[in-house]
Amino acid sequence: MKVYLKVILLIIVIAVSASFFASSHPDGLEWVAEKLGFIETAKESSSIMTDYTMPFIQHAGISTAVAGLAGVGLILGLLWGVKLFFTKLNPNHPARI
Repeated sequence: MKVYLKVILLIIVIAVSASFFASSHPDGLEWVAEKLGFIETAKESSSIMTDYTMPFIQHAGISTAVAGLAGVGLILGLLWGVKLFFTKLNPNHPARI
């Protein structure tokens, strides 16, 4: 169990640290839409983490870091759920995940 916690902590540190190096330039699709002049026709997304930020956090760097942390938490939760599913599917087989 200690190894899992160390790996999870390392993933969190990398995700939060790497988010500070995220580019502020638009991605390829946004760049093409700007160059060809149809960016105005795009509808704004109403998702919680639009543009990989948290709208309720004012500081851009911290907002991106929290969004990255939320993404890591979501993926870890999904993987944990998959592990539980397969462990319950075959309870005699030891889980090695």
